[in-house]
Formats: sequence, structure tokens, C-alpha cells
Amino acid sequence: MKVAFAVAMSVLLLGANEQGLMAMSARPGKPVIARTWHGKTRKAKADEYEQYLTAAIKKFPTIGGNLGYQLMRLDSSLDGNEYVEFQVISYWDSLESIHAYAGADVRRARDLPRDDEFLVGKEAFVRNYELRVNAIRP
Repeated sequence: MKVAFAVAMSVLLLGANEQGLMAMSARPGKPVIARTWHGKTRKAKADEYEQYLTAAIKKFPTIGGNLGYQLMRLDSSLDGNEYVEFQVISYWDSLESIHAYAGADVRRARDLPRDDEFLVGKEAFVRNYELRVNAIRP
């Protein structure tokens, strides 16, 4: 039991001690920024929207300061089985890099040209978190 606890703690500490994504901050000693966006579409349009969204976020690595991204899909929304939810997390070296990408108000979502065609209850805001622990193993 003590060995398992020690291994778990070392994984967490290694994740917090600057290797990989955590080391890429443009601000030495400051965390990477994880920008989260959430959207919901009707199930009938979900596959088409996923393809559209995937094509759009594949451009993230070409934007200065972007460190990568993740796309998640939830087929059974909290709002019922007729909706599918998507979550995008993009990683940035600083808030300044997000300003260059998103504009003056980094809390505002950057809508895609066809979002009105797909999204239900479009959210106006995103969240920008400081990444404090990154314990995902490659």
C-alpha cells in the first residue's frame, strides 16, 4: 500500500514539475493556460458538426503560442438524448497569446462561421484556466 501511494505521488509530482506541456509556458515559473469551450448540437447534426469543428481546430498549431488541443464528445447530453455536447480544450503558453488569437476579451468565445447552423444555446464565453498539474501519461 505504501509503495502504491509513493508511486501515485511521484506521478503527480512529476506532472507538476515542469516536464512536457507544463514546461512550455512563455512565462518561466508560470502555468500554461487551458482555454475551454463547450457547445451543444442536435444529435442529427452531430457527426457533421464534429467534422467541421475538427477541421477548424486543426489550425490551432499554426497560431502563435498554441501548444495543442483536445476535442471531446458526449453523446448523451444532460439536456436529453436528442443533443450531443462537444468540449474543446486548447493549450496556450500565455494569456497574451490568447489575446492575439481571440481579441481584447479573452473570455469571449470565437464563433466559427457556421456555428449558428449547428449549435443550440450557443455559449458566449469560454474559460481560461491556469494548468496547475498535468499528470497525463504519453
